[in-house]
Amino acid sequence: MTRKERWQLFYLWLFLGLVPLLMRPLWEPDEARYAEIPREMLALGDWLTPRLNYVLYFEKPPLQYWLSAAAMRLLGPAPFVARLPLALATAISLVCAWRLARRLGARQPMWAACMLATAILPFICGQILTLDALFSAFQVLAFVAGVEAVAARFQGRDGRGWTLLAFASLALAVLTKGLAAPVLVGLTLLSSLPFAWREPRLRRALLATLGSPLGWLLFLLLAAPWFILVDRAHPGHANFFFVHEHFARFTSHVHDRQGSKNPILDKLYFVGVLGAGLLPWLSASWIGLRRGWAFVRRPAGPRVDQAPLHRWTLAAALLAFAWPLCFYSVSGSKLPPYILPSAVPLLAMACALEREGEELRALARSGWELLVLGGLLALAGPFLVQGGPSGLGWVLGTGAAMAGLGCWALRARRLVLATPDQPRGLTGARWFACLGAVLLLVTVATGQVAGPGKDAGALVRQGPADAQWLSCGNYFQAIPFVSKARTVVVAGTGELAYGRDHLAPAERDLWFQEDRRLFTAMGRRMRAAEPGRPVWALVDRNDWRDMGDDERAAWQVHGGSHACVLVSLRD
Repeated sequence: MTRKERWQLFYLWLFLGLVPLLMRPLWEPDEARYAEIPREMLALGDWLTPRLNYVLYFEKPPLQYWLSAAAMRLLGPAPFVARLPLALATAISLVCAWRLARRLGARQPMWAACMLATAILPFICGQILTLDALFSAFQVLAFVAGVEAVAARFQGRDGRGWTLLAFASLALAVLTKGLAAPVLVGLTLLSSLPFAWREPRLRRALLATLGSPLGWLLFLLLAAPWFILVDRAHPGHANFFFVHEHFARFTSHVHDRQGSKNPILDKLYFVGVLGAGLLPWLSASWIGLRRGWAFVRRPAGPRVDQAPLHRWTLAAALLAFAWPLCFYSVSGSKLPPYILPSAVPLLAMACALEREGEELRALARSGWELLVLGGLLALAGPFLVQGGPSGLGWVLGTGAAMAGLGCWALRARRLVLATPDQPRGLTGARWFACLGAVLLLVTVATGQVAGPGKDAGALVRQGPADAQWLSCGNYFQAIPFVSKARTVVVAGTGELAYGRDHLAPAERDLWFQEDRRLFTAMGRRMRAAEPGRPVWALVDRNDWRDMGDDERAAWQVHGGSHACVLVSLRD
């Protein structure tokens, strides 16, 4: 990597990977959840056991919690600080996109990183605090490091460093979210073996990488200890995590996260997610995919020393795109970020397989995509926005900015047909800078339109500092993060069920009740236990509407959002 490329990557990461993390409060439910778990690790001084609302929470392993907790220890429990692992994920993904495009022979591999940073799905997932961005980054790093290890061995160099990086990355992915990463990376490299089989040197390089004893030892040393220790401390963790959170999630709809109730649309869910999430690089990705498939289908290629490696690398990239798509399409649990690992190999191929002289035509195709996206925002804005004229103005302004940038790019097609000169003022760097600015505008607009309904923390901050808190009808994740105290949950246990069921009966009844009719009684019991502290609550708006007049009269309303109502128990 040249010095210029390093600075380009840094500025790309800074403005599209780091700055967006500063632009929003924590949103319900995921962001508040994944900020509260590391906060409780710090508060309790227990880095072994993840807890949510101070009960056991074993749905995910602890690596991202550790990273957020370490950042909070240094900088304090702020939303931006909790999101800092996302900045690491973006940095890893950008470097991987650059490295894979370079390995595939791209003339300007930096454009692969730029395409990744400005595609809608990676950009959005890179700023919303979930585990998917970091998990995807480690999975992609393991694949890219594995490719580099095979290439090093094929070329007669020492591939142990890349091999150890690949296995270490797989271990970190397991500690971030679970077993899907080693399964998918293993399937990718194993299924690439037919493309390496005819070349003995390449076959040996691939098998040596896959079967590295030192690599597997490092994987076990990094990944296994936490699982062993936490299962010893809390027997039953292994069954819950590996059976309920892996096997049951994949083979059933136990988490009610199918893409569609229609079984056909359910299996096509991630095709639609990629179709929208790769904008404005969808056409470039499709062309790269077709060219890559056409190339690897050839019975023979150029007879040069590196040709088998080039063909295998392209086949491996195609498989790295295809396996997550097939795996998660078959799974019974689907969310848009799951398909993130497919984006890097797909965009790297799009960059590497663009032919010389096609740059302006490719830019024009992206311009059409932006123009269509901006037009759709303008047409759908009045139907999607419920925040009044201000919210509609943000949506229309964002749509206009996209359409304007698209029109600027479309000048490339007109002028490239008339003259070989580049359109005046239009360069790749300026195009990406403007596209990045539009995406930052998307972040601001989304915060203005959706933020008030997703920011339960703003409501919690209206309560007094010494308040006791109830969450009724739903578990509002921001309450303990803002109040720094445990929350009583009425008729909203949900994902806290495992932790609730492992409490002693007396403690369980103190903090959890499933009968919504006990809401006011729980509030009065809390006041009786600590008369000097007021009792406040966030109540799901539907539950509040269903309450009787007498029950609502016991509470004073202070505000709310479309999701919940902020109330306090009257004296």
